[in-house]
Amino acid sequence: MNYLYLLLPCLLLASCLDDELAFTVEASPVKADIVRLTDSPADVVAFTGTFTELDKDGILDVNVGIIATPVPNLELRVFSQTQDLLATVVTDAAGKTNLSLPAADLQAVSRLEWAGTYNGKAFRIITNL
Repeated sequence: MNYLYLLLPCLLLASCLDDELAFTVEASPVKADIVRLTDSPADVVAFTGTFTELDKDGILDVNVGIIATPVPNLELRVFSQTQDLLATVVTDAAGKTNLSLPAADLQAVSRLEWAGTYNGKAFRIITNL
């Protein structure tokens, strides 16, 4: 019976979570449609991206819906998975940007991380190679 009294505190202590390990994930303030271009030269890896802000105020109105507004002049830093800065690009008036990198520079790279800040919120969008 004494073992049961000792077992209960041990179970309670073992089930506690450390708050330092927890983090919150928030939705990106922009939506990105990033496409790898297949018609680029063999020694170049090219992407095109369109960045938009989604206005969801009319989501329940069938006549309005979600409105995607282009994000112009958005500066994006493109990193490898090891956090090496590969390039910096800026979107045009239509929210579009192009990225071209030599294939030799991407030998050990498996994903690209497009990082920026919009309306004071930092975001990071990941694309696989």
